[in-house]
Amino acid sequence: MTTAFDLAACQQILGLSVSALKTKLDIAHGETHEDVAYEGLEGVTQYYNPKSFPGRVYVRDGAVQMVYVPSGAALAGVSVRDLTQKLTGKAKEMRSRAGKEFTHYVYAGQGVAFSADGDELCFVEVFRGRALKAYLAEIYQDPGPFIR
Repeated sequence: MTTAFDLAACQQILGLSVSALKTKLDIAHGETHEDVAYEGLEGVTQYYNPKSFPGRVYVRDGAVQMVYVPSGAALAGVSVRDLTQKLTGKAKEMRSRAGKEFTHYVYAGQGVAFSADGDELCFVEVFRGRALKAYLAEIYQDPGPFIR
């Protein structure tokens, strides 16, 4: 598997069984952290092997809940425009935990959210599509206002 960001590859991971995920990520040579949280997703297991995949994968109850790809080499060369050309409709704009200068763009029905400052991606979230209200209740945590 490549270590560059690939939206389709992330979406495919959502459908893997835990066994298939562990094989795909070569998790025997990676990290497993049980009973952690990712934003509003609590009680998840995190799988991570940067040599096999550039992001962290969160699993609960035998199903992949979230694929999180942080800034760095995986997102280098990927612009907001590159990402949004693969999505339809208008994003819901929210405050981002990445900082005051960043905006969190949510395409909840398509299962994609990301934080960016202009054309600079900070991180990408890929999850099963859901209503915006469900994303806000189950995943998103408002960072509150930033004070300088």
